[in-house]
Amino acid sequence: MKKTLFSLFLVSLPLMAQQQKIVIDCPTRSAEEFGQLADLAVEIGATHVVVSHLPKSRWQWELDRNDPYPNWNMHNPALFKIIVPRDFSGLLPQDSADRNLAIVRQRAQVLHSHNLKAAMRLCEPAWLPEAVWEKYPEWRGPRCEHPRRARNKYYSPCVDRPEILEIYQRTFRQLCTVVPVESIDMLTNDSGGGFCWSASLYPGVNGPVWCESRSYAERVVGFLHALQQGAREAGIESEISVHYGSGQISRAEVVSVVSHLEPGQAINGQTRTGRVLDAAVGYGYYTSAVNPVRGIPQPIRFVESLDRAFRLNEASVKIQMTEFGIPEHLQLLRNYSDEHGLLQRAELLHRTAAEMVGESQAADLVQVWEEIDHATKRIINLVGDPIMIVGVVNQRWLNRPFVPFPMELTAAQKSIYRPFQFQANSEKDAADLMNLQGFEIINGYSGSLLARTAFEQSISHVSRAIEGVDALNLDVDRGLHFRRLGERLRVLRCCYRTAKHAIQYQDILDRTDYDNPPVEENIYPVEGDQKLRELQVITRAEVDNMIELIGLIERDPGFYIELAQTESEEDIFTYGPKIVEQLREKIRIMLDRELDANRLYIRRQG
Repeated sequence: MKKTLFSLFLVSLPLMAQQQKIVIDCPTRSAEEFGQLADLAVEIGATHVVVSHLPKSRWQWELDRNDPYPNWNMHNPALFKIIVPRDFSGLLPQDSADRNLAIVRQRAQVLHSHNLKAAMRLCEPAWLPEAVWEKYPEWRGPRCEHPRRARNKYYSPCVDRPEILEIYQRTFRQLCTVVPVESIDMLTNDSGGGFCWSASLYPGVNGPVWCESRSYAERVVGFLHALQQGAREAGIESEISVHYGSGQISRAEVVSVVSHLEPGQAINGQTRTGRVLDAAVGYGYYTSAVNPVRGIPQPIRFVESLDRAFRLNEASVKIQMTEFGIPEHLQLLRNYSDEHGLLQRAELLHRTAAEMVGESQAADLVQVWEEIDHATKRIINLVGDPIMIVGVVNQRWLNRPFVPFPMELTAAQKSIYRPFQFQANSEKDAADLMNLQGFEIINGYSGSLLARTAFEQSISHVSRAIEGVDALNLDVDRGLHFRRLGERLRVLRCCYRTAKHAIQYQDILDRTDYDNPPVEENIYPVEGDQKLRELQVITRAEVDNMIELIGLIERDPGFYIELAQTESEEDIFTYGPKIVEQLREKIRIMLDRELDANRLYIRRQG
């Protein structure tokens, strides 16, 4: 039998503690991979699998490619992206919905054959195109876009309208006849979705005047009830949880809802009875801290969350993975038992490491995992928004040249990054490396110093992890996985360096006087401006960093970095398949524009 990555490390499975519900939430790249995910769910004793990881609804961005904001919503599934209600026929793309419905139907069939149940993650109530409100102006709900991140305004439906509730109920009933969805987790007031008159809406409290005085509990509970009723009409009892994802979350608002929740409903993890509806295991794309690098395991973080979740014996457990097939995480799931505590976690990590590399090297592998843990946690704790997403990915730091006069770059030079850069404000703001989705998370010398220090520490930890992986002595089959892990860690180190360089570079430009050109005198010797020397050092370091990155990924860039499969599928959250040639172009532009800095600072003469 052919060995697979999973069979290399497969051992007998101790039973997990019996929970009410164990949900696996993981994107898959093919029907075959989803089948493997279902196999894993059965193996570890899971009860549900999320079926709503769907192709991005690119049509939302195509409405206006100059507005980056739909990129947040187009990767979040929503009910009307799967089934178009008859009321919205011709107003929402039917072909896209039909493809999505076919995907979830096929996945439901796989789950049925495995005796598993379906779960979904949705963003609701999600914004709808202006054509909907032109036809139904009375159904227009609140504005839900981020004012600093969007060029247009976006409205979600008003769920205080009985007609809207009836549409949701009817459509969810129709979905449940195809896919019996027993668990729904909804994001709201974020990413292009939201409830009327919520304090957490990005533009602030807003909505139609007619429903302003309605209690918030009636609004939220009524919406959840409509979905549950639709499921009941299809013969399904569904648990529905709604989470506020953004803004100033009003505690009073949430509390006002909790006491009115019905059975099987939760808001921000709270139920009416006080039972915690679900406990999270693992982490998702947004909080991974290794974007856009694929395949980096974080076993210590994974085990810590696993232990926390299973301590809550009455809670459902949701196991979240950024991608399927990271063997360290799969093996930890297989090995987990219901014994809790620091010592038990250490024993679990050591036992899993021993199965992967042998008893004699198990402590060395655990040390590698500890270095990765130290590296990622420094980045996670750095700022509010995940900088590896909003900086390295959304602001295209990887393929974007660092130059003293970015506004002077030609349209052709900007074309490798600008169309896929998240920037909704002016071109001047877009030229600022540290303007991250409309505001500067890291600003000033002190902020730059703190961020740079965090990245330098993380880079050191990643370097030690690389040394540890390289030192492992393994046979060919097992060695291949760890050799590739070493390469991926080197790619991550390059991405961390780029983030550090971008922060340093922009801080120097921010402390530069662009209005008064330097006056250079014929005096010998002259040390010149320190900022000029710093820019030179950063420029050379980033050029060398890009050369290393190209050498690592050029043979198979998609193996190392999350990439769109085709140029037409590239978006603000995903680099395109031509990343290697774009990195080479970045190097050319940076070297070509390097001496532009002489226009800003007194040069050294000595």
